[in-house]
Amino acid sequence: MKIFIAAVLGLWMAAPVTGGESGLLRTYQPLDGCGSGEISIERVTCFVWNMDSGLVNVLHHISAENVPPTFSEKTSGDLNLASTSHLSFDSQSGPGMPLKLVMNADEFVAYGGYHREAILKASMECVRRVLSTKLLKTPLTFTASAENKEWMGKIVDEFNRHDRSKVFYGEQ
Repeated sequence: MKIFIAAVLGLWMAAPVTGGESGLLRTYQPLDGCGSGEISIERVTCFVWNMDSGLVNVLHHISAENVPPTFSEKTSGDLNLASTSHLSFDSQSGPGMPLKLVMNADEFVAYGGYHREAILKASMECVRRVLSTKLLKTPLTFTASAENKEWMGKIVDEFNRHDRSKVFYGEQ
C-alpha cells in the first residue's frame, strides 16, 4: 500500500512538469478588412496553454477566433475569416513518416461577402508564412465536403506547385 501511495503521489507531483508551459505565440490570420472589401493578412499574437507543440499550435491558431478589444459599446465579433468560414489547419506525423500539412474544410462556408477562393487563398498564405524553410516543400492535403472538393482541389494543387518562398496571396 505504501508503494501504491508513493507512486500516485509521484505521478501527481510530476504532472505539472509534463504539461508544458503556457505563453504567447505569433501566427498569421486572414482578417476581415471591415468594409474595405480586402482581406488583410496580419501577424497576430495568441495565448497558448501548452507551448510544447510548436508548429501544431501555430497552425491551429491560424483559425482561432479574433475578437479585438474595443472601447465601443458594440463588439465587432470574430474578424478571422478562417475561423468564421470554418477552416482549420493541422500537422500530422508519425514514427518514420514525413510531416503532413492538413486543411480541414469539411464545413467551409464563405463568410463576410468575400469570394470563397479569396478566403481559401488568404488562409493558405497564412500557412505559407508560418512554415520554416525546411517545410516549404511539404505538400498540403485537405478534406472538404462534396460541393467544395473540386474547386478547392484546384487551389490546393496550385498552392503545392507554388514557390513558397514567394507570396501566394496578397502583398508582402
